[in-house]
Amino acid sequence: MRMKKRVIGKQFGPKPHQFDPYDGMTDKEFETEVLAALDATKQRQKAISIKLPEALLERTREEAKRRGVPYQTLIKILLERSLDRLGAA
Repeated sequence: MRMKKRVIGKQFGPKPHQFDPYDGMTDKEFETEVLAALDATKQRQKAISIKLPEALLERTREEAKRRGVPYQTLIKILLERSLDRLGAA
């Protein structure tokens, strides 16, 4: 018997791993997660370099500005929460 992998959120790309883990969340629920994750970002950190499409970086900066957080902090929060959700799937 083959088991189907559980996916959280709506798929947004052609690959099975491309899904929105925040689909179905209200802005308030998302903001609550962001604020809760801010404490986690105070851990020891290591600088890295990453290449992102310009449009994605601009969207991230706009969303961070709208939410009143630094864009790099938002990237860390999104990455952490996404990995948490993937691990729970």
